[in-house]
Amino acid sequence: MRGRLFWIVVGGLSFWLPAIAVSTALHHDVDLWTANAAPLAGTALLGAVCWISTKRLPSWGWVLAGVYILGPISMVGQSLFLHPPSAREEVVLLILMCLFPPMTLWMATLNGTIFSVLATSVILPLLAFYPRRSAHHRVEGEAR
Repeated sequence: MRGRLFWIVVGGLSFWLPAIAVSTALHHDVDLWTANAAPLAGTALLGAVCWISTKRLPSWGWVLAGVYILGPISMVGQSLFLHPPSAREEVVLLILMCLFPPMTLWMATLNGTIFSVLATSVILPLLAFYPRRSAHHRVEGEAR
């Protein structure tokens, strides 16, 4: 359980923090290309750092879960610093919205990162499956 939670947090942060940093550095004047390249670069950097330091890849399935779980919190959190909510009901509504995972897709559509979220949603499950499949074929090939 501890390892899964680690990959959820690290994966979500590696995806969303570059997007937040670029958006903040460019004062929210980010073009579509940059908005989608930053999260993908952060996720690729996570994979590279893990491979270089431990010769193991991240648990890509849990990294993808982190992208979806931390997505609404990351996108709403950035706007809360700029425009704090005026009423308690707004805070409760925002928290409830963040607990609904499909909100990541909706909010990513609104802020322009939908292409990187969709690309990650396709690529990471393939990466999660690939090492198991190749290890399985090596074991079968060695047994023959």
